[in-house]
Amino acid sequence: MKNRNAVLPMSQEMLKIISDCGYRKVKPDDQVLFDLYYDKMNQPWSAATSFLNAVVWEESLPVYFKEYEGVIIGICYIAEEKKLVGIPFIGHYTDASVARSFAVLKKDLQALHAPVVIMDVTKWMLPYYESIEGEAFDVEDRRDYMEYIYQTESFEAGMNKQDDRYRYHYFMRKFNYETEEITKDHREEIFEFMEQIWCGNRDCKECDFGCLLDGTDRVLSVYDRIRADGILVRVDGKMVGFCIVTKRMGQGVYQFKHALKQYKGINEYLLRECYERFLKDVDFINYTEDCGIESLRRYKMNLAEEYSLSSRLTLVEK
Repeated sequence: MKNRNAVLPMSQEMLKIISDCGYRKVKPDDQVLFDLYYDKMNQPWSAATSFLNAVVWEESLPVYFKEYEGVIIGICYIAEEKKLVGIPFIGHYTDASVARSFAVLKKDLQALHAPVVIMDVTKWMLPYYESIEGEAFDVEDRRDYMEYIYQTESFEAGMNKQDDRYRYHYFMRKFNYETEEITKDHREEIFEFMEQIWCGNRDCKECDFGCLLDGTDRVLSVYDRIRADGILVRVDGKMVGFCIVTKRMGQGVYQFKHALKQYKGINEYLLRECYERFLKDVDFINYTEDCGIESLRRYKMNLAEEYSLSSRLTLVEK
């Protein structure tokens, strides 16, 4: 196994201030509580604000939260940059509730000697933050982190394009495959698979947000305690791919999808099979961002005839 990048922990002084401000670290069992607030959201949130992400990047991007007057206020520590930022409020948005919550977040960040920054804000949230009396923000819109959103009908049509349909059926005809729905018992098998296909071909410095191997393992270690679904595919008894999805408020999100590319059609199979099993009842699909990778960008742009790009905005108080 490669030596993975060391996580830069927060100082004990900073941790004490966070605790004194009433925050605690997000844990897998908090999903039940978070879902009560997610269900009150005016519209769906970005994939980056999903509960699974707080679990995946627990070490490199730990999230701390507290409840305040019907809203969850959260802060995130970006270990690589050694800085704290706010995350979008979770709960029902009104001008008044956002103004009240922002005042608390601002006070807490000032106590932590951190600038007032809120990351991963979606466009529908922006007017609520901009309406806060006496506040003004610089708005950063990074193209590399715009999420690809497909209406269900368009997504289905994309999967049924001639080439995609051919590769999907080719995989089923060509290979002696078996499919299982993922449980926590698959943890070791998936860990070894990721170590082979991901860590075996990349340097640790390529994982900008933390170790993907550790993150995947962390999700599988608590898989029975979070709301996620997924499949694992083997050919002749050998694992060749897996996919994990989540859904909430009519939004389906493809959180993980990794496969051995030499098995033609495996990606089309994983995409369609997860959709058919778990996401048929959603209104739209969030296929997350392309991270600036040109090949991934072309793939997501060509996946369906119609899609939209949902910005993940960063607000910096002026």
